[in-house]
Amino acid sequence: MSKIGIITFHASFNYGSMLQAYALQTFLHMKGHDVEFINYRSHFQKQIYYKPFDVHSKYSLLSSLKRLLLYPSSIKELSKKWYLFDEFLSNNLRVSSSEYNSIDELQQAHFNYDIVVVGSDQIWNSNASDSGEAYFAGFLPSSVEKVAYGPSFGQTPENNNVDVIRNFLKGFKAISVREERARKFLQDNNIASDVDVVCDPTLLLSAHEYEKLIQDEPLIKGEYIFFYTPVGLPKEYFAIVNNLAEKLSIPVYTERAYYPHDLRKFANIKNFPAVGPCEFLNLVKNAKYVCGGSFHLQVFSILFKKDFYCINGDQDSRTNNLLTKLGLESRIISLTKPQIGIPHKITNYESVFEKLKTYRSHSIEFIDKWIN
Repeated sequence: MSKIGIITFHASFNYGSMLQAYALQTFLHMKGHDVEFINYRSHFQKQIYYKPFDVHSKYSLLSSLKRLLLYPSSIKELSKKWYLFDEFLSNNLRVSSSEYNSIDELQQAHFNYDIVVVGSDQIWNSNASDSGEAYFAGFLPSSVEKVAYGPSFGQTPENNNVDVIRNFLKGFKAISVREERARKFLQDNNIASDVDVVCDPTLLLSAHEYEKLIQDEPLIKGEYIFFYTPVGLPKEYFAIVNNLAEKLSIPVYTERAYYPHDLRKFANIKNFPAVGPCEFLNLVKNAKYVCGGSFHLQVFSILFKKDFYCINGDQDSRTNNLLTKLGLESRIISLTKPQIGIPHKITNYESVFEKLKTYRSHSIEFIDKWIN
């Protein structure tokens, strides 16, 4: 048994970040390891995931006052959402006893891990607002082995400074990334020669493991479509799912429409904002259809064998790669041709799971070889 530390976006209050952290921790624990997260939460990260009404920084104060003045009814539900994330972090993720808020604090700390796993998530994406040098684990002494499991550089790894990345990756025992494009970037620039592409940690676990997090009763009674997209509220996305609701004659629920005006033009879409990671899984599992523009939404739709549609998936390399690999390209809705025909069920899930088994097995081989 190894004592393992993980450094990732474990405390980013979004579903994909927390659930991928939970998945990697759980999988390594199932392998018999002693696992915890290095509780690194930069000042900036804590600032961007502030409570719905928070006065601890100028940014959060101004945002809170705007919300209070313009949308006072939203504060109660958004507060519930924040506490559900905080509760998930406290109850399901084992973190180091000390919290670190800066690279200086990490450099001054004494870590007694055998291995530190860097990843997954977009921790190497320089465009991610809470990424940074800490996620290359340069603060560790040479006695601690470093292994990268599935970190992402984002959509355009080529935009990174080659010399900087080469320096950051010195001393890694093994490197894997989440996208083929990232592997190509590292190998083409002679940054690293032996690079694996592995699956997102959320795909390491079965649906059964996630069902342990879900309460028995559906949060929403009756048939519904669950809609989720992680960034913004693109009106063209709402138009697509609103059209799907009309075809199926069932309502849409989303947790993203915090303010009344967001849904003014979409009669079939209802708001359900008090959703943390466990509630997110509940809404996916019990939906009649799932629709949206999130990579992790597609992952959990597949694991729960749902009928789903992925909006703009042809422009997202992660989603496109996953759905192509599993033979599910037909579930992509392009914004250039946004019309959905007659909604149809996915009938080939047996074949999908055979492909998933192969995809997953390579990632498990990487873990067994390097994280032991």
